[in-house]
Amino acid sequence: MNTQYIVTSADSNTVTVTPAENGSACATCHANCKSCALHITVANTKRFDVKPGQKVRIALSAKDEARQSFFSLVLPVLAAVLGFFAASPIGAVFNVTVTEQLRALCVLVFFFAAGGAVMLVAKKKRNPEKLDIADVYR
Repeated sequence: MNTQYIVTSADSNTVTVTPAENGSACATCHANCKSCALHITVANTKRFDVKPGQKVRIALSAKDEARQSFFSLVLPVLAAVLGFFAASPIGAVFNVTVTEQLRALCVLVFFFAAGGAVMLVAKKKRNPEKLDIADVYR
């Protein structure tokens, strides 16, 4: 996330920012930023001295980024392994011979189902408060 943001308000622990991309409406708007509806509240754990109007870069904290990476990579792989071993009970339920094709199908179905679930949960549970100021542009 290398997008620049403009600080609209700041206190000691949190900072409210709005996007400052060249293609966004904020870059060409000369009105007061407080009237805009697009605001993101981020943490200021590094205690940067920021003032309204400054440009900053925000990022996910390293701990949250590692946790998100773990779930998005490991969970689908574990589900694929589970799908491999679940092929036998699934074959017994449907009275089908367990073949390599059935195992491969179960692996793929479990893998993509887990990946889709991770994407849906990540999209639904976005938490802007976990974002932090990574850099201040002078």
